[in-house]
Amino acid sequence: MLSHKVITPLRAAPFALQAYTVFAVTVTFADWVVFWLAPESFRSHLVPFTGWGASMFYSFTIFFAFALSYQQKRRRVTRLSITLQLMLSIAFGAFQIYQRHGQNFGNPYLTVSPWRWVWTMLIPGIWILILHSPRMSRFCHQEHQSHRLQESH
Repeated sequence: MLSHKVITPLRAAPFALQAYTVFAVTVTFADWVVFWLAPESFRSHLVPFTGWGASMFYSFTIFFAFALSYQQKRRRVTRLSITLQLMLSIAFGAFQIYQRHGQNFGNPYLTVSPWRWVWTMLIPGIWILILHSPRMSRFCHQEHQSHRLQESH
């Protein structure tokens, strides 16, 4: 059954991976809704806190999060792909914080809030810690094990 092949690996994934996947998809969806449907005044209030692309780094990890749920080999490499994207978010956030005191000419799109580090550095850092938790590490080290074996336990 197709639904069995689709749902079973997702259910077998650790809760941390399921939570991250839901978070990344939700943030990406919300960012696109805000971009296309929200009034300019609303977007201009968010940008100082999130940056221009609130979901930029998360949207790139959605593929890898689903791949990590379905693949049975090289899970550590796939998790590393997610981690590297989140580390890029942290590095970019640090750069933006450094640029915070630059001239913004009254433009909200050039303004960097003192709270931007929460979105660009703290939250990705927390996700890195969660994705490298002991349960996730065990899951990523289980190579060559079929999902059928995981179901029977």
